Amino acid sequence: MSPTYKNVTSQKQVLNGKVIDPGQTICTTAYYNENEVKLLKIDDAPYFNSTIFSDIITEKGTIKIPERDNLGEKVVKYAIHFFLERGRVMIRYNNIKNDPPLNLYESAKWNIRCFERTIDTIIIDSNENFVLNMIIERI
Repeated sequence: MSPTYKNVTSQKQVLNGKVIDPGQTICTTAYYNENEVKLLKIDDAPYFNSTIFSDIITEKGTIKIPERDNLGEKVVKYAIHFFLERGRVMIRYNNIKNDPPLNLYESAKWNIRCFERTIDTIIIDSNENFVLNMIIERI
């Protein structure tokens, strides 16, 4: 959960470099000690969730990296996690011609961190039945 705070004082308050005028509310993805920031938490929403994609994939195809998270924020830094339960898959990033592919075999785990938007599309290919768990999370 991520809260919404309101400045209930008669003075401007500063939170992470942002000025909050008296009576103004601010939505944030962080929790703050209300006594330290002199803001009143008025709601637990919006709710933060670092997971921007999570699925069990059993067919070859493409996955687009979401451009925005559940709060509408632009996704720039993210991690992609793969766990192959069964079968064998070949993973390519952005283009089917991007060789060599990442070859994953049964029980393989793989993580990649993207500190800028270097991967837009994940291409999953296989010549056999497979079960691939994939998670994309904001970092």
